[in-house]
Amino acid sequence: MRKITTFITLTAFFIAAESRSQINLGSTILQHTVVASGLNVPWDMAYGADGWIWFTELSGNIKRMNPDTFQIEQVFTIGDVALFGFSVGLHSIVMDPDFNNTHYLYVHYAYTNTTSKIVRYEYDALNNTLINPTIILGNIPAGVSHNGSRMVILGDKLFICLGDTYSTPAVAQNTSSINGKVLRMNLDGSIPDDNPTAGSYLWTLGHRNPQGMCYGNGMLYSSEHGTANNDEINIIEAGRNYGWPTVEGVCNTAAEITFCNANNVKEPIKTWSPSIAPAGIDLYQNTAIPEWDNSLLVAVLKNKQLIQLKLSEDGTQITQQNIYLTNTYGRLRDVLVIPDGRVFLCTSNRDYAGTPVAADDRIIELKNNALGIQNPDASKAVVYPIPAGNLIHIEPDTGVYWISIISMEGKEIYAGKYTPSVSVSAFASGMYSLQLMDADKKIVGRRKILMK
Repeated sequence: MRKITTFITLTAFFIAAESRSQINLGSTILQHTVVASGLNVPWDMAYGADGWIWFTELSGNIKRMNPDTFQIEQVFTIGDVALFGFSVGLHSIVMDPDFNNTHYLYVHYAYTNTTSKIVRYEYDALNNTLINPTIILGNIPAGVSHNGSRMVILGDKLFICLGDTYSTPAVAQNTSSINGKVLRMNLDGSIPDDNPTAGSYLWTLGHRNPQGMCYGNGMLYSSEHGTANNDEINIIEAGRNYGWPTVEGVCNTAAEITFCNANNVKEPIKTWSPSIAPAGIDLYQNTAIPEWDNSLLVAVLKNKQLIQLKLSEDGTQITQQNIYLTNTYGRLRDVLVIPDGRVFLCTSNRDYAGTPVAADDRIIELKNNALGIQNPDASKAVVYPIPAGNLIHIEPDTGVYWISIISMEGKEIYAGKYTPSVSVSAFASGMYSLQLMDADKKIVGRRKILMK
């Protein structure tokens, strides 16, 4: 029997009705709305190929939320999560890109006061629960803080960023340790043959406490906590050294310059001093909010805000910074962009450093209200075949003038006037979102499509 938390869903509905507000971006009015409340430190969010937002809570809960109805379901509780230190517990979650076929998802969490592990679960849709836990990588040294813990899957490889475990910063430069590193592994936990060092998980080294990671523009981006200064945004490149603990921020002292020249150090593309505590990040590549197209969005804990970092066309530089929602919702732990261009934030006000209000913790939706309808998935449009091969055929049930296809990363990969058939032969296999729009480019229908 499906376990649906009706009370939470209804609570979220009433709070949403009373908690709408707006941000003026210039030509776009952005609406932000609380869509879920009463959560316990939601740590990471991931968009699944099933069209739901999956998220973790620090205490061990794994839940999913329908992004259109905001219904929340309790899927599973991990029983051996160890809660200790500065908000150590269940951290990151990542979905298998072929989730609809494999039903796999991966989580990282502490299971003792000194160790963490990456575990793969299988989703049992019939019973709405997780089964068959498999340890992908165990006995990862953990500390009271600085455990990092975002994960990204690219193709058949899993990346995870790990911190220096707080009390041992020197491990970040020790190639015999996996801490203070970004690791790359096969989805079964084995070491890829093409990693920078044979027989090693290490992809990069020299990290203090990376807190966010996302992929786009052909690059892997990460956010990282500095000490009292030099929080960073980095581009993660194979085999590079990111300096910690010798280098903080860019290489700008004599000792740092010497170290950087000798150790293949990659400098950050953005720093903040004093520190702001950047956490989860995601790349916005969508015209639904045109001012944010090709931008990194950064959830910020200490400064309690959302930051937009506009990127250069090639994605290698930051050209502009804009700050939103300062002190509006408190500490922001993660940000998620879903394929239709909406953005979701989760708060972290019930962690060790937060000051919660009664509604905490919360999930907030941000959207350009001019480009959406209440429930575009209710459209009766027919799209076939699924999975698609060379062509998809579209039979709309209402006036459709424009269509776009959005990747799981939120990037618009096709846009044009409506035609009954669209060639998709050049698209990579995986899940996509097809958006059907009227003459004013308001979304009138949306369908998930699977490419072979």
